Amino acid sequence: MLGVLAIEAAFMAAVVAGVLVGAHTHEKRSMIVGILCVIFGSIMYASPLTIMGKVIRTKSVEYMPFFLSLVNFLNGLCWTGYALIKFDIYITIPNALGTIFGLIQLILYFYYYKSTPKKGTNVELPTVLTKNTVTSGNVSVTVEK
Repeated sequence: MLGVLAIEAAFMAAVVAGVLVGAHTHEKRSMIVGILCVIFGSIMYASPLTIMGKVIRTKSVEYMPFFLSLVNFLNGLCWTGYALIKFDIYITIPNALGTIFGLIQLILYFYYYKSTPKKGTNVELPTVLTKNTVTSGNVSVTVEK
């Protein structure tokens, strides 16, 4: 886990150094960092969509948490609203995509929610045969819990 954190820190340091050395105006620096934010923000919002294929195949939302989809949608909606007030295209694009992706997840969740088997409804208790005497065609069985 520390290796991943170290890679992320090194990537951030490389971006900062590259932008400061390679781009000499505020506009160019903003554009480079903004494009990177659009790319990685869009990937972040799209990552829960990888489970959608499994949800459609199994017709079950067992592996797609509802609150993750809801918060994904609400977060994208709030940031999109803020970005439209400021009219910052680098904030608008990934968060508008996040709003759309979150909405797709919620629609999929509500579509397949009823067909998802509920856990714990069909519990089968183990049976243990302690007596097996046959009298008049009846079998005596004791069930232990």
